Amino acid sequence: MTLPFSYYDLIEACAQPGCPVCSLLLRDAHRFIDSLLYEYVTKPSTNDTFRAARGLCNVHNWQLTRFGSQVLGIAILQDAALDEVLKLIEANPAQASSALSRWLGSNARPALADRLEPERPCPVCESVAETEKMYLDTLNTYLGNERFQSAFRDSAGLCLPHFRAALRQVADADALERLLTLQTTIWQQLKRELETFITKNDYRYAGDPMGVERDSWLRAISTLAGKDEVFGTRREK
Repeated sequence: MTLPFSYYDLIEACAQPGCPVCSLLLRDAHRFIDSLLYEYVTKPSTNDTFRAARGLCNVHNWQLTRFGSQVLGIAILQDAALDEVLKLIEANPAQASSALSRWLGSNARPALADRLEPERPCPVCESVAETEKMYLDTLNTYLGNERFQSAFRDSAGLCLPHFRAALRQVADADALERLLTLQTTIWQQLKRELETFITKNDYRYAGDPMGVERDSWLRAISTLAGKDEVFGTRREK
């Protein structure tokens, strides 16, 4: 039986800190942006996409700053988005009036604001949403696989946002039961570590050394919210 690449990707991601789906989406976003800047900057379709999306969302636009060797491509794409914004403003009917007071009191303001809204989602968010669904489908399909179960059991489990998404994609009762059992066991252990951390911060236990619970508060943040920068600001659920 040939297993999909996403199966092996998830097993490998289970060995990394935090939610394995988050880890893969961060990797995929980086790959998408790298490919975009390296291969597609000068393509008219990419230019049109940036114009329609008004650039990338906040999260993914700031991720562009990590690609320091490709600043020219970044500048070209930002120029396209900004040019579109300026064209929309210049095309606003209110500009025909020279009276500033009429412009400020005009009904054109909300209309212009609406026209400046993105006409399509952030392309990185779109791409990540597609692969996210694929990983969650794979997870639900192979939770009964012994090797996959073992890797998932030893992982940090899903973050709460991806657990909710996985529940919505569960195909049958057996998969649901396996997911609930594995995930709640992981979270129960994290809760015990949080409680140990809290206890050891009491002055009565000041001399007790910290163990695995030392970073439990940080892992709890990642668990409840997902890894930093995974969820862009124009995701459509």
